[in-house]
Amino acid sequence: MQKIILDTDIGDDIDDALALAFAIMSGKIEILGVTTVFRNAAQRAELACCLLEALGRTEIPVYAGIGKTLLQSIPDWEQVAASHRPRQMEVLKRQQPSFQPQPGNAVDFIIDTVMDSDGDIVLVPIGPFTNIAAAFTMEPRLAQKTQIVMMGGATDRVRPEWNALCDPEATRIVFGTRVPITMVGLDVTTKCVMSYEQVKAIGSVDRPINQICFELIHLWGGENPEPRPTLHDPLAVATLIDPTLCETREMQIEVETQAAHLRGATVPIEGEPNTSVCVSVEAARFMDDFVETLTA
Repeated sequence: MQKIILDTDIGDDIDDALALAFAIMSGKIEILGVTTVFRNAAQRAELACCLLEALGRTEIPVYAGIGKTLLQSIPDWEQVAASHRPRQMEVLKRQQPSFQPQPGNAVDFIIDTVMDSDGDIVLVPIGPFTNIAAAFTMEPRLAQKTQIVMMGGATDRVRPEWNALCDPEATRIVFGTRVPITMVGLDVTTKCVMSYEQVKAIGSVDRPINQICFELIHLWGGENPEPRPTLHDPLAVATLIDPTLCETREMQIEVETQAAHLRGATVPIEGEPNTSVCVSVEAARFMDDFVETLTA
């Protein structure tokens, strides 16, 4: 069973919550801890606790991480942050977990857990890469002890993906670590859009995690009565369970941090590959497995 640390900005797009539920309900992944990142990381940690309680997995520790970018003086950060308005925190007014995030911080937890391991832990960042970059900056030996399977980036469009955009400098650090990276980006995740029939199938199961996920989907959807999430983050988790879901191509990825309109873009360039980039996906097979896992 694959051991992972899930690093997430849960509470923004709905796919983080769905990825956490999918990872646990698959029965094929051992989550050693959940760490939260980006803007109000402490409240994100509370939301992660809420889901873990609904899943009956309160033994999994949750740590709040870094709430701002590595270079907090970047003038465009607040503008980027303001463009995304999460609604899912509303659930905490009705679903208050009986257990709380751990004291201490996410970056220390990541470093200590990986360095004390046998090198068998995968870091799975599905939010901005600030915690991960900080961990590798503080402890460069992590590159010899772990690998990364990330949701982020894109090579099929000339614009940055959200996770990379939120902290371009952190993204650049991560791709420069020489740690083995599998990039599950927009090239493949955008092909995994749920139907509302699939959303209703998840909500039709009478157990706490399904009801919370169904509520969170609708909170995320706002005024849309039939929200249809794109399963960006669950696909990253799924590649750990079944690597055959995606075809990969080895590439040298460079992260743009200078050009204002391209900050955070993950650009393939000539050179020695540093990333296995997912370039195609068996979307229907993945979607069927995802829904079956959450409704089984």
